Amino acid sequence: MPDEQNLNSLIQDGNKKFERNANLLIFLGVLVMLLGAVVFFLPHSFHQKIGSFSEFFGGIVGSVWTLAGVVLFYAALKAQHHQAEIQRQQLEMQQSELRLQRTELKLQRQETQLQRHEFERQTEQLVNQNQTLAIQKFENTYFHMLKLHNDIVSSNETLDLGKKWARSLYVRFIGKYQRVSERNSTLDKLECINLTYEQFPKRVEYLEKYFNNLTYLIIFINNSSIEQKQFYINIVRAQLTVHEQLFLFYFALTKYSQGELKSLLEDYHFFGELPSDELIDSEHKVYYEKKCFEKTNI
Repeated sequence: MPDEQNLNSLIQDGNKKFERNANLLIFLGVLVMLLGAVVFFLPHSFHQKIGSFSEFFGGIVGSVWTLAGVVLFYAALKAQHHQAEIQRQQLEMQQSELRLQRTELKLQRQETQLQRHEFERQTEQLVNQNQTLAIQKFENTYFHMLKLHNDIVSSNETLDLGKKWARSLYVRFIGKYQRVSERNSTLDKLECINLTYEQFPKRVEYLEKYFNNLTYLIIFINNSSIEQKQFYINIVRAQLTVHEQLFLFYFALTKYSQGELKSLLEDYHFFGELPSDELIDSEHKVYYEKKCFEKTNI
């Protein structure tokens, strides 16, 4: 780091300066000692010169060297102080780097969370788009089949029984059922319903295409992936007159209907609005589960 390098350079320069000063003092001490020796060994008695030289050496040179020691000691203390300062600054820098790393880690975590939220948002948007496309695809087929159902009804209205074809056929169906019951007293009521439908004169002309398309439409709704299936079933039921619903009630009990039609009518409470007093026999309701006659609010 530039700051740390500069500080180390300054400390090294200061230490060298103190070392030079200390060495200079030592050199001066030696020089003074030599000069004293020369001076004190000039014309005096030998012992006096030795004594004076010792006093001189101990007083002057010793003081100079003591000063040099003090300077070196001060330089060492200052170096230790600077070293401690460097360590303190290094510790602060490490703490600053650690705080910076924590901040960066926090920012990275926040960025990751934002990316995850964005991914979840895009995923949810994609799911919604797929659901919208699935609903559009379903409704295209659904309304096409519903139109086909209405076309079949319109076609039946052009036949000999006219617009009230369902009512006229149902009245004839009641009469046929009564005759079958009288002629086959050993058959139970469900068998009589099957036999009546099988022998009904207008079954092929009016009812086969009508019930086949209606059955496929209800099965198509049930097998789809949409959530509001009851809503679309209710739309289908709204297209049927009372007598068409009564005919469907008996058709689903015969062997000519697909096996799952009856259970689907029960699951979707299809006859919740059906007037029971219009049935051939009110006891015929026992062939369906009670939920089939429950009203729905959807």
